[in-house]
Amino acid sequence: MAEAKPSRSILGKTLAQDVYNQYGLLLLPAGAVLHESDIRLLSAHQVETVHLAESEEDPAMPTPLIHWQEAEAARQYMEAVKQTEHLFLQIANGSIPPLHQFNEVFYPLLDDVLKRHGFLRFVYIKEGTEQYTYRHSLHVGILSALIGKLMGRSREEIVRLGQAGLLHDVGKMLMPPDILMKPTRLTDEEFAIMKQHAKLGEQLLRSMEGTDEIIPLCALMHHERLDGSGYPAGLTQADIPLECQIVSVADVFDAICSDRVYRKGTSPFEASNVLWQSACEGKLNPEIVTRFIHYVVMLYVGSRACLNNGEQVEVVMIHTDEPMRPLVRRGDDYLDLRQHRSLHIQSIIA
Repeated sequence: MAEAKPSRSILGKTLAQDVYNQYGLLLLPAGAVLHESDIRLLSAHQVETVHLAESEEDPAMPTPLIHWQEAEAARQYMEAVKQTEHLFLQIANGSIPPLHQFNEVFYPLLDDVLKRHGFLRFVYIKEGTEQYTYRHSLHVGILSALIGKLMGRSREEIVRLGQAGLLHDVGKMLMPPDILMKPTRLTDEEFAIMKQHAKLGEQLLRSMEGTDEIIPLCALMHHERLDGSGYPAGLTQADIPLECQIVSVADVFDAICSDRVYRKGTSPFEASNVLWQSACEGKLNPEIVTRFIHYVVMLYVGSRACLNNGEQVEVVMIHTDEPMRPLVRRGDDYLDLRQHRSLHIQSIIA
């Protein structure tokens, strides 16, 4: 096993050990054969050295290993969506499963996500509105826990944020189905009914076996905004617990990225831009947003993307001053999206 610095000199080499970023999240697994995009990824995360397999080690192992990991991650994710749907439908039918049943579905997926680098890339390449409510709940749980990790919270707090995010929208199970699944935007009267999901979710979670104070509060307050423009109570600043502010950021991000029945989702770069604007307007916590945005956009270094003009590019480098407008490669040319303001990343390509 040899130690080397990330550079073009190690292209085609095989990693002997997993490589993690500063937050302890997996960037590249042992057995990965290094490509140019991997070198850029390692540089973006300021990885100084990696361990390479010696030439006599079996070079045929990595590809099936990586394919297995991707297939297993997809299987685990879809199983978690299915089980979440089952539990949420019990609520819609008048029964409230205890918290430990949700934990049994969520914990294995959460543990895997907190160790893997590429999970969010996998999630936001998937398209379609099928099972949106349950996928959204899982995503917000995962993102809330991830933000907690990025902010250095304790393991107990990270888990609790995951639970709160998973259950933040549970009150929607008590909404009329024709409003919940309406294929066009809601009328003012319908939106007034939909807004009740926050209070209904809080009431429901307070009666759930195994819950605590913060989980129902996040259900109640995830649509509150720091400037008082949110609902249901128009709370401001210190009246909104930090945990609820974290779930709000996760909720907004996933709602923008995901396909809805009335509109198609957009890219994580565009969602990050909306978060940034909301933070600048005083609606969302800028500390939470800044840490989250810089982490998320780094995930896509080396990824293929589609610009709003239809051209396909590769994300090459993230700028610290404008992380949502990276340097991209288009064929043999490079475009700095800071200099081409009419262009933006519309979607990520599998």
